[in-house]
Amino acid sequence: MIPIGTDAPQRRTPVMNWAIIAACVVIYFFSHQQPLTPYGLSFGWDKFMLNPENPHLYQFITYQFLHANLMHILGNMLFLWVFGNQMNEKLGHVPYLLFFLTGGVIAGCGQMLSSPAATLGASGSIASVAGLFLVLAPMTRIRVWFLYFIFDIPSILFVLGQIIFYDLAGEYFQTDNVAHLAHLSGYATGFVVGVLVLTTGLVPRDHYDLLALISRWRRRREYQQLVSKGYNPFTSAPPSGGRMPQTVYLPRTSASTISPDPRIASLREQILQLRKEHHMAEAASAFVQLRQIDPSQVFPAEVQLDIGNQLMSEGKYPYASQVYEDYLKYYSSGPEAQQVELILGLIYARYQPQPQRAIELLNKVLTKLHDPAQRALAQEELKHLQSA
Repeated sequence: MIPIGTDAPQRRTPVMNWAIIAACVVIYFFSHQQPLTPYGLSFGWDKFMLNPENPHLYQFITYQFLHANLMHILGNMLFLWVFGNQMNEKLGHVPYLLFFLTGGVIAGCGQMLSSPAATLGASGSIASVAGLFLVLAPMTRIRVWFLYFIFDIPSILFVLGQIIFYDLAGEYFQTDNVAHLAHLSGYATGFVVGVLVLTTGLVPRDHYDLLALISRWRRRREYQQLVSKGYNPFTSAPPSGGRMPQTVYLPRTSASTISPDPRIASLREQILQLRKEHHMAEAASAFVQLRQIDPSQVFPAEVQLDIGNQLMSEGKYPYASQVYEDYLKYYSSGPEAQQVELILGLIYARYQPQPQRAIELLNKVLTKLHDPAQRALAQEELKHLQSA
């Protein structure tokens, strides 16, 4: 599969990535004047390759800009164009250049450990860029050309496919002269740097980076495991350090009305920013202030659920129930609707007594639930309400 583009909007000109591509192209033409050496380079240029048997420090940089033939440079520059432009925008020009070169140095070191053959090409550096892309933009869709078809796939699938089916398989079977270990070293470098820049805040977090995807997956798993074991979040202390899992899914358009009150606009912006930065306790507190000003305020579905779950975990059941009721009103077809009905029914049964509403919700959710533990929980609560 050959990548030919992405669906990511380019907001700033990736000057440094273009400069690297231009440098590789210019050096290619200068290094391929006749006569050629066995490596495909003009005589004298082979000293700039990375030679494991007689390495020089400058070779760790210069080998990255050399290419053996036209297909070699065209393939590398296409990959660099697809993956490098967005990473240049995220890192900035100078940091991107330093990252590109560092990835190439580490890729060269990895290749030297596996083979005594001289190495040339930017593919190790480009692999580090793709590894960074995997962390910072895993859901960006890559447009690929395969045989007679052109289609889009998430970058996480494309990059992992390259790692597993091209480089890991190529290194294991050793059927070509490609520096697979250099590629794998580059991918590892990009992955580690990506995690570091996200966790340290050097690159702004968003809800579509790899750490955010893992966090959402983990929270869903925690919730499913708790409920499947019959855990009742309203009578037991939450495990795992006291944190309740939160449910997140794709946003929908907010159902709230626009208010001219500047305090409302300010608080809404503050809540969205706090949630983006994963400060849910502060976001929930700001939401309480917002609801005191205007009880009709509602956020997009995933934000509404995050706030409701946070308020519930803090024991602020009146506010949590309002948030969940609004969710059911505006997002009744959402993928978490039946879970909200179950939680809301338990709130009304135990902490904010509204037995008729609790019975209504629990009877309704019993027609939808398939998990035995969840059904048993709802049935037990219904039995308790009816006997009371």
